[in-house]
Amino acid sequence: MAERANLVFHNKVIGGTAIKRLIRRLIDHFGMAYTSHILDQVKTLGFHQATATSISLGIDDLLTIPSKGWLVKDAEQQGLILEKHHHYGNVHAVEKLRQSIEIWYATSEYLRQEMNPNFRRTDPFNPVHIMSFSGARGNASQVHQLVGMRGLMSDPQGQMIDLPIQSNLREGLSLTEYIISCYGARKGVVDTAVRTSDAGYLTRRLVEVVQHIVVRQTDCGTIRGISVITRDGMMTEKILIQTLIGRVLADDIYIGLRCIAIRNQDIGIGLLNRFIIFQTQPISIRTPFTCSNTSWICRLCYGRSPTHGDLVELGEAVGIIAGQSIGEPGTQLTLRTFHTGGVFTGGTAEHVRVPSNGKIKFNEDGVHPTRTRHGHPAFLCYIDLYVTIENDDIIYNIVTIPPKSFLLVQNDQYVESEQVIAEIRARTYTLNFKEKVRKHIYSDSEGEMHWSTNVYHACKFTYSNVHILLKTSHLWILSGKVL
Repeated sequence: MAERANLVFHNKVIGGTAIKRLIRRLIDHFGMAYTSHILDQVKTLGFHQATATSISLGIDDLLTIPSKGWLVKDAEQQGLILEKHHHYGNVHAVEKLRQSIEIWYATSEYLRQEMNPNFRRTDPFNPVHIMSFSGARGNASQVHQLVGMRGLMSDPQGQMIDLPIQSNLREGLSLTEYIISCYGARKGVVDTAVRTSDAGYLTRRLVEVVQHIVVRQTDCGTIRGISVITRDGMMTEKILIQTLIGRVLADDIYIGLRCIAIRNQDIGIGLLNRFIIFQTQPISIRTPFTCSNTSWICRLCYGRSPTHGDLVELGEAVGIIAGQSIGEPGTQLTLRTFHTGGVFTGGTAEHVRVPSNGKIKFNEDGVHPTRTRHGHPAFLCYIDLYVTIENDDIIYNIVTIPPKSFLLVQNDQYVESEQVIAEIRARTYTLNFKEKVRKHIYSDSEGEMHWSTNVYHACKFTYSNVHILLKTSHLWILSGKVL
């Protein structure tokens, strides 16, 4: 009873990853036989609850998104303005098509983002919501087609059709929309039939080339290994766990003069935590790539078997297991086109909409006049910009616009509720200051520096004399000393 009293009740949702972690801990503590007994109980509990829940699916469970009406109207309005610009010759036909695609794709994406909060607010125990967001059946893309809008489809050549399908499957499609979308769905079915045979053939070839790879020896005696660097936080804990756990060390590991792990020791969670705490030198591990056997593998180069968590057994056909492991998701991936059914997806800018009517106010020092990629006048933000919406001199809302975004409105301009005021580019930077790209170039001689193209002074680095080259350039060093 005393032991029972110490147990903690976790009132949490246990997802797939949490279950995996739980099973790993159970195997470590109780071994395989007892764990299988516990998992049987978990399975029974799951089936019992699923039966009691009795989830069914009816047409009334498909709740459409209320904001859809005005969003579609807004997109149509933008389309009309674009048509007018094209008619007057301000916009080229190709540009018009691209802009039109972006407008509709952004509308469709906005609806997709509204979908989950809408279900949560109106009916959190909705069967469609439970099924799609549990990861058991269906995904956001399919629910989006059912309750959002189907959006843009592709034609037989794989090009975009710029007439989007505004209806969703709950409301039903018009005749034109049905004909446009029919092609994508049919193509999905045909592709699936063709590609399934490809996936089977791939698995067959994979198994063919690795069938001779069997564990036939305990140690091949190789001194080679692959280095895994853990210094400077270059690898996160999650990646380290995936990379190192179950591997065997190729070298002794020292901290100062003290040896904390010896060669041929397999890496468990305890040893890994020690590596993370002490930030040791690069860890050299044995892998099948460095095994000195030509036609089979030794136990120490392969490491732990994921089945039971101990070193792999002699005689295990690890090659065939690897071939099948890649072949299985291969068949799943070929079926993906079938589920999405020709619906276009792509990257675009994210829009910021104002929550209420009022006058826009912002600090003009933090912005710089520019144009959007479609040529419309806008402001580029350099810093986090706080935009206030005032109505009768009362501040109603404050919206934060992140750096490198385009602000599409003037200061003191009157805006209406849900109007687009800014564009956030998806993961793009106007200036690349990423650590990966930065390299140091050292001079072999001393003297004066001269460069052959335009440079400008970087205001970002206020503390030193930094210039940025606009394009690739030659730097000449006119040496000042004669040796």
